[in-house]
Amino acid sequence: MTAPRILAIDAARRMGFAYGAAGSKPTSGSFECAQEGASRGAIFSGAGRWITGFISANPVDVLAIEAPLPGSFVQGHTNISTATILLGLPAVLEFMAYQLRVYRHVRVNQSSVKKHFVGGQGEQKPAIMAKCRALGWIGKDDADQSFDRSDALAVWSFVEADVAPRFTQPVDDLFIASERRKREAEELSRRYQQPAIPERF
Repeated sequence: MTAPRILAIDAARRMGFAYGAAGSKPTSGSFECAQEGASRGAIFSGAGRWITGFISANPVDVLAIEAPLPGSFVQGHTNISTATILLGLPAVLEFMAYQLRVYRHVRVNQSSVKKHFVGGQGEQKPAIMAKCRALGWIGKDDADQSFDRSDALAVWSFVEADVAPRFTQPVDDLFIASERRKREAEELSRRYQQPAIPERF
């Protein structure tokens, strides 16, 4: 069995994405489907164009989208226009992916993702970002330090564990501490290695 290539998306006007084969270090980022204040059509169109370009350039076996919360959970926090966008974007993304022959679509709920990635306790967006940095998936000097990006990485990790358990990378604290020590040792080794001496001057 080959490792499935997963595209995970945190779907909103500013969309986060994470991509890679299970067992590998995912690439990730975020982008704006349309400018703030744009119409629903413009946002849906931007999302559709992006996923078309992405899947055309990168093979995808599984499309995973974080499911929007039911209206009762966001009542008082999200207006009807935003709720319509959050509900409509997954449909647009799945439609375009299906047209491009990506037939496996997974929607995951936020609570399952958070429980998997950070244990589901406390203020979770900062905790998810901290774990992505600790895993080396988001560098401290990366220009994109958005929660959209880190949320998509958490979705990617959850789906990796769900659909490809053979390839799953642990995200527990002991593993993270071990990985951090390895990265620190590699950095020290690079810093103190002898400079190459040219043969000729």
